Amino acid sequence: MRLATSTCIHEKVLWQKELCYTCEQSIDACVRAGYRVLDMNFASYSRGSLPMTRPDWESWVKNIKEFSDEKGVEYSQAHAHFYNWTTVPAADVDWHEELIRRSIIGAGIMKAKWLVIHPGSVNDGVWYSYKKSVAKNVEFYKRYAELASNYGVGIAIENMIETPMPIRRYCRSTEELLDLLGALNDPIFGVCWDTGHAHMAGINQPAALRELGKNLKALHVADNFGQNDDHLAPYFGTIVWEPIMKALKEIEYEGDFTYEIHRFTYGVSDEMQDKLLKFTYDLGMSLLALAK
Repeated sequence: MRLATSTCIHEKVLWQKELCYTCEQSIDACVRAGYRVLDMNFASYSRGSLPMTRPDWESWVKNIKEFSDEKGVEYSQAHAHFYNWTTVPAADVDWHEELIRRSIIGAGIMKAKWLVIHPGSVNDGVWYSYKKSVAKNVEFYKRYAELASNYGVGIAIENMIETPMPIRRYCRSTEELLDLLGALNDPIFGVCWDTGHAHMAGINQPAALRELGKNLKALHVADNFGQNDDHLAPYFGTIVWEPIMKALKEIEYEGDFTYEIHRFTYGVSDEMQDKLLKFTYDLGMSLLALAK
């Protein structure tokens, strides 16, 4: 298990709404901090008129891969574009699915082993429908698998969180994740476990990780206080990390310990970014020592 981070760790300063750095600048900052394994966050660049939305998006991805190679960086995982199935207008669905298609191809270009693709939830007009959510996710993921297999990319399904009532979201629990994997019945699929999401749901994370076992293929490591998805660095929320590290060791987790902690860095100035990134690297290495 190696320490990795999403490229989104270095995107904004002083809580600005728009990206403050190019993808190349983000990668370079991570390298300066010590990171050599990254998670390519395609979701960051799939909004508005950013690179993944443009006609030349594939050339952009290839240029990022070339830049990464020059920096000695590899990608153990990536994050696809995502959208809310229950609220997006029907007329926009095809465009969102096109962005996910581009994410899959992009992950292949980046040689990422796993691409995280969010499950969706279906509202049947009355409320959340479990049966319809299962059926729609099986349909969508099978479609993704055909393309992903052509690009040598595995698909990791992420555990979700639920916003305040009455919103219900599919794949909050390990039971639902494992049931979905069973329905898909294809080794191209696995699970990405988000520690922040699980903490908000009140899940016993060491037990959940043991239940997932070899189905666990990727991690989104972040802390919070159990109320909001704060995306903080470990120990800056209320997650107890030592039992989690022990469980990862016990199940012989073969993926990487990958941060998704962008809100830990978004608030600081440009001058503080390098120092804070280096701190996250040192902190992560101390956590990995607990799993040896």
